[in-house]
Amino acid sequence: MHPDVERLIALLPPGPGSGERLDWVEVERDLGCRLPADFRDLVAVYGVGTVDECLMVLPPVSGEHESGIASVGQMTPTPEKTAWLLHTKSDYPLWPEPGALVCGLRLVDGNGDLWGGVYWRTTGAVPEQWPVVLWERHRPFVEFDLSMTGLLVKWLTEASDIDFDRRLVFGAPHSRFIHWRVEREMRRQGLDPWDYLEPLHIEANEAWEEQNLRPRPGP
Repeated sequence: MHPDVERLIALLPPGPGSGERLDWVEVERDLGCRLPADFRDLVAVYGVGTVDECLMVLPPVSGEHESGIASVGQMTPTPEKTAWLLHTKSDYPLWPEPGALVCGLRLVDGNGDLWGGVYWRTTGAVPEQWPVVLWERHRPFVEFDLSMTGLLVKWLTEASDIDFDRRLVFGAPHSRFIHWRVEREMRRQGLDPWDYLEPLHIEANEAWEEQNLRPRPGP
């Protein structure tokens, strides 16, 4: 198993019902490219699903997926997806040109609308050497010399040191991953999969107000 996935498991236990068993030869034939080993292990251990209702591990298919979560193929910028280009002002090449971005993670806001994505910049023939690129709405692209799973580890370990409104996830040990089938079954039973987030939001808001709104001592 990729060491970044091992580190992720220690910070973010996969939970019940997680993981996918896929024919990666068929998957990569469908997508038209190999995917980095850490992402294959990430999908094998966690599967398709969501962290903290805001960060989605995408289905590694080119078209629609039964989960309803936008797939790797659907989130990958191509010449046909002009709305994405207008939204991001990207000057990266478009798939399948060399150096194009291929998407592995999707970010959504509190309303479930697209907030950003995490991509590989497909430079060279070795996927494990592809840089990882983060795009967030209204912000410039940022490139990391990390694996995609390594970036998840970074977010989970550093979240408590980041202002609440800039965090992408709550961070260990609070964050949870929920597989899409588990989420669907919980909703079928009338349960809210993300009810653990409310007290975390309240606590984070109170901490922010304490730090930023309390009266300053006089001279």
